[in-house]
Amino acid sequence: MFRNRIKDVLGLNRRNQEYVRPYNHPKSKALADNKIATKKLLAKEGINTSEVYKLIKNRKQLAFLDWESLPKSFVIKPNQGTGGNGILVIYGRKRGELAWIRPGGEVLSKKDLSLHIENILEGRFSMGERSDIAIIEERVRTDSFLKQYSYKGVPDIRIICFNLVPIMAMMRIPTKRSNGTANLHSGAICTGIDIATGITTYSMHMNSKSLLSDTYEMIDNTQDLKINKKLSGVQIPDWDKILDIAVRCQRASKLGYTGVDIALDADKGPIVFELNARPGLGIQVANQAGLRWRLEKVKGLEVKSIKHGIRVAKNLFGGEVEDSIEAISGRKVVNINEKITLYYKSYKEGSKNENKDREITTAFVDTGAITSRISRSYVSRMGYFETMRQFDYLKCPKNFLAFKDAQEYIDEYSKNMTEDAYIIRLAKIFEDGQIVVRPVIIVKVRISGEIRDLEMIVTEDSTHSVTLGRNDLRDYLIDTSKTFK
Repeated sequence: MFRNRIKDVLGLNRRNQEYVRPYNHPKSKALADNKIATKKLLAKEGINTSEVYKLIKNRKQLAFLDWESLPKSFVIKPNQGTGGNGILVIYGRKRGELAWIRPGGEVLSKKDLSLHIENILEGRFSMGERSDIAIIEERVRTDSFLKQYSYKGVPDIRIICFNLVPIMAMMRIPTKRSNGTANLHSGAICTGIDIATGITTYSMHMNSKSLLSDTYEMIDNTQDLKINKKLSGVQIPDWDKILDIAVRCQRASKLGYTGVDIALDADKGPIVFELNARPGLGIQVANQAGLRWRLEKVKGLEVKSIKHGIRVAKNLFGGEVEDSIEAISGRKVVNINEKITLYYKSYKEGSKNENKDREITTAFVDTGAITSRISRSYVSRMGYFETMRQFDYLKCPKNFLAFKDAQEYIDEYSKNMTEDAYIIRLAKIFEDGQIVVRPVIIVKVRISGEIRDLEMIVTEDSTHSVTLGRNDLRDYLIDTSKTFK
């Protein structure tokens, strides 16, 4: 069920009458319907698209196609295809044969591929069944992070833009049922994305058992993988860059209302697959929210720049993700700069000094660090002065030439650490360009309403007095949209 009222949902007729026809000029629609023309336009704007290997315009070209010159993996698609129809993903080639393998394991011969291209040329997959051009292009190498959620194919991100403002977004994830494509009607998964943060929310796919068309059912995890992963609470990489590219595509194409499909390549980063002048409305199902009220919010707004449009989107359509994500993923959301409470060594719950023996501060969230860290001066102020003196008695070298040397030192002197119960171990870290050994202590910390005892490495004073590392962030999601707030 949508959380929004039914009148907030955009229907097909209203989409066409109020947004597609008034805001999308026929020339702009023709450009979006032509993938080759789109690639040329975006190339002038410096926006990456997938590389084209071959263009097959007629049967004569097909007859003389040098199949041996093609790479092992590629994609065949119609130039003016619609709804993802006619896209054929080739995952690999059989050794020593002119035969190719689809994501699901099906083997296709040269004759099979030729027949598919002939169908494209005849207009089998294009709008109005007009004669078409077959494109053979590179198969995007999926970003390593998103790859773990997809069955062999490439997940893509669709963003609907209107008036230079990103309105709504979703990720489409290939499955075995969809044969490695991101086509929802073939069985791919659609997952809503919060515009402000780039964090996934709700997920669903077509109900194959339903007698009604376009019937979705909600799901929680990926499908067909050896280890199925939870779909909610996933932070999409390069989110701000993706939003920027989507709005730039809208501006370049002069489509007032458009859907921009973007994939993340392992080497090239965001790559635009195509522009859509009539984007489907299933994105509302993925987000459990209506498009209509969002479009009304930005209709007539004077958007001064791309950055302005993105800021408008985040302010208007973000901010609700924390409650949604906590509800569906069971994890709390923290900011890059998160307010926390530190409890002093002398803290005792219920004592008369309870409020004085704790302090609210701002911690920096660093997923690059494994163990959380706290500065020496802060630790001393919290009552661990004698603990630090105990560490100083070891007369630890200022630095080490290699981590192996640091570990040998730790192995030799760890037995002397029992005199202070607060130093639980020694850790070797890279600090200010040098390999050093530092003590690790237990500090009581309150994060997002939860009190926990954290292992923290005591470091020399730096920019951040307290840093939260990966070990202590497993139960949280990071909201990057509030980095500078």
